[in-house]
Amino acid sequence: MRRTAAQKRILHRLRTLHAVEKQPLNLTYVKVHHPKLLRQVMSLKHFRGWRKALEAAGLGYDVIRTELSELIPCEICGREMKALTTHLLAVHELSRAEYEALHPGAPTKSDLMRAQTTWSLREPPHWEPVWSREYVIDYLIFKHERGDDLAPWTVYRDESCLHANAKAYFGSYRAAIEAAGINYREICHIEPTERWTPEKVLERLRRLHLERPLESTSDIRRRDSRLYDRCHHYFGGTVPALEAAGIPYICLTRRRRPAWTRQDVLRAIRVLAQAGLSIRPEALPAHLNGQAECLLATAEQMFGSYEAAVARAGIDYATHRGRRRMTVTGR
Repeated sequence: MRRTAAQKRILHRLRTLHAVEKQPLNLTYVKVHHPKLLRQVMSLKHFRGWRKALEAAGLGYDVIRTELSELIPCEICGREMKALTTHLLAVHELSRAEYEALHPGAPTKSDLMRAQTTWSLREPPHWEPVWSREYVIDYLIFKHERGDDLAPWTVYRDESCLHANAKAYFGSYRAAIEAAGINYREICHIEPTERWTPEKVLERLRRLHLERPLESTSDIRRRDSRLYDRCHHYFGGTVPALEAAGIPYICLTRRRRPAWTRQDVLRAIRVLAQAGLSIRPEALPAHLNGQAECLLATAEQMFGSYEAAVARAGIDYATHRGRRRMTVTGR
């Protein structure tokens, strides 16, 4: 493969840093000590990322030296320490967010400290111990060349840390994909401008629950990560979205708080009634995913009877009429 003069200079510099100057060549070290070289490589004009440049120079993460900084400097006073959060509050009266706004991109933890708490990068195929803007690009390129599915909802479901860091460093997952030189439309399996509305979210939730009862809010994320994201966008979370769809959170068998409470009973009754579903005891099993007996038993224990619980929820048990079962438009 023919190399341009600029590419040859970059490769020669990498080999010199490794063999002659004996310097580490991991991303976090190079970002601090050789920022100009890193910018040249990451421009994508010469190589597709830092890892590809190392490979072109006949190097790799199995042979290069690596080094993580144990201390970082405060951009205000120059003092070096492992973490800056306490120092910023005590000395400069700044929160971490205020400091980062004043000094964009400045870290508040040392690389070593970040590596010790970044569990998502400890397993193969990862080769860098901490996330960075450049590593997000490198890893996206690696996955794309390996043929992995980079559709945003797939990455959100399977590698949430990659999705979160892409948004943190680039503002959106799409911007990260395009910064890596990948055509966003090619990796999407559906039209990226698909229109969502609150009503569509509720319909999707009901359909998902009818196909197989939802067990937890994480179950929504595993089965339809786009829907999970839209629940947060339109309703502020999955629990409000579920209950707006007429699915009481308490009926999820693997929810975080398994025990029924007095408020859970009242809330479940109100959610069913507001959704127009029948609240009669014989109809509850169709709506509560195996939790009907728990609701009835808790209602009797805490209110004296199920009818008393319905009355306490502000519903006239004698006159309420609802649909026998949950339905989905078009089914």
